[in-house]
Amino acid sequence: MKNMKIGIIGCGNMGGAIYRSLQNRNFQVLGYDPFLDPKKADGIQLESDWKSFQNKTELLILAVKPGDAAKTLSSLETAKNILSVAAGIDTHTLRNSSPSGSKVVRIMPNLPILIEKGALGYYGDKELYESVQEIFSPISYCVELAKEDLLDAVTGLSGSGPAYVLRFIQSLAEGGVASGLTYTQALRLSIQTVLGSAELLAKELDQNSEAHPEVLKNKVTSPGGTTIAGLEELEKNNFPFAVMSAVKRASERSKELGTK
Repeated sequence: MKNMKIGIIGCGNMGGAIYRSLQNRNFQVLGYDPFLDPKKADGIQLESDWKSFQNKTELLILAVKPGDAAKTLSSLETAKNILSVAAGIDTHTLRNSSPSGSKVVRIMPNLPILIEKGALGYYGDKELYESVQEIFSPISYCVELAKEDLLDAVTGLSGSGPAYVLRFIQSLAEGGVASGLTYTQALRLSIQTVLGSAELLAKELDQNSEAHPEVLKNKVTSPGGTTIAGLEELEKNNFPFAVMSAVKRASERSKELGTK
């Protein structure tokens, strides 16, 4: 694929992150975004002419807002291979909006692809699965989904999840400040705590596919100690339910975006 020219339509946060990752790995990549000021493109090579952009690219990554996806694809002049990031826009709509003969795969990456630590789910025409893996597996944990509607769950969990984790880290740090630490100390401790805990669980899972977070949690929790006192407060304030509800609501919102 290194000889194939890849086009990114929409070079905002996600499209820009994908562009830079491809560029860093020496893929041939070109961007198109009429709403992005070229002065703020930050190294993204933007094609200003829509027709020329189409002629120069063989595989397209659609990273526009969901409401603009169908309109953008309907303006394509020839069949293309398309990977769509647009939340909630199903493969039926993507195919019907594209020129006849186009192949489509829906993908849902998340922002940590910026540091090659992403998570991604995908579903669509299997002919493009190899392309998805080649582009994204070096920078993401990739999950091939058995049913398309599971992409909404991926959107609510890993697509939106970084925002939940960042809010959790912020809350940990604020708790540290309330307990006497400086904000810098508290934030650094919070970040490292989340990183270390996640890596520890990942290592356990690599060694045992039946590993469960509860087992490691219990290793931190001693009878009558500090951890159980803190966990009691989380339970009292419905922390587990709030997180589950956030994932579910974001998943529902993904479905809603596809019906507009």
